Amino acid sequence: MSTFVKLTVVATIVVLGILAVGIYRFNMTNDDIFMVMEDGGVMQYDEAMAKKHADAVANEALSTPEFAVPSEVKPVANASEVMGKLFSLNTANPFEVKLPEGGKSMVLTHFIKVKQTEFAMGDYQDGEVKGRVLLDYMRITPLNFDPALNPDTENQAPISDDPKMQTMPFVAPFIVTTQGSGVFWYLGLFNLDYSQNSLKHLGSVMLGERIEVDSIEPVYPFESPYKIAVTYRDRAPSQAMSEEPKVIKTVEMTVSESEISSGH
Repeated sequence: MSTFVKLTVVATIVVLGILAVGIYRFNMTNDDIFMVMEDGGVMQYDEAMAKKHADAVANEALSTPEFAVPSEVKPVANASEVMGKLFSLNTANPFEVKLPEGGKSMVLTHFIKVKQTEFAMGDYQDGEVKGRVLLDYMRITPLNFDPALNPDTENQAPISDDPKMQTMPFVAPFIVTTQGSGVFWYLGLFNLDYSQNSLKHLGSVMLGERIEVDSIEPVYPFESPYKIAVTYRDRAPSQAMSEEPKVIKTVEMTVSESEISSGH
């Protein structure tokens, strides 16, 4: 076979191959085409195109103002550590407790752990008397004065429908110490105002000296006159203050949206 014939045969085979590939490509549908995705997975062509389009739309939506990720909340100068931890409020308004004797207000500034219990704490000086106030924040008990709520929900925080009128009245036990050996427990009534990011101490009732508070619960049905029951451990009259309190007692308190008093 001459060289010319060989070249002619080779050229013919090449042309036929090109035609075959073109015919196959022309007849091949998108179902026969697959794409390798960025994550290494393989998807059918139409599905891959649909996914890319959906991702593009989603990215565009996220760049619009209504879907934009909010910027980090700017810190408030001199923000209260206690208000931030207890109520997630970024505010300089402090958690103030009024001393039951004299009514002077002092600020809870930080936290301290005593016998496995963490308290919110602040130091005070009233005249020549110095001491500390420790709030047992784990026993904060919200009060709901809305009679429309049933007993299963009435111990939850009463949040108004109006965002400008959101408040949470609650009770919490706290300790007042002095320079001596006195460790006096009180139950305080407070009101948290979310619209102003502020808190007011409305009143207190003394529970006892060197006691151990076990529980604070609304007395059901929780309706006027509203009552709460405080269960604590005290000592018998013959026991010394240094002994561990073991006598279980329960006392009822009467509360309203503005006052707290003993139930006697």
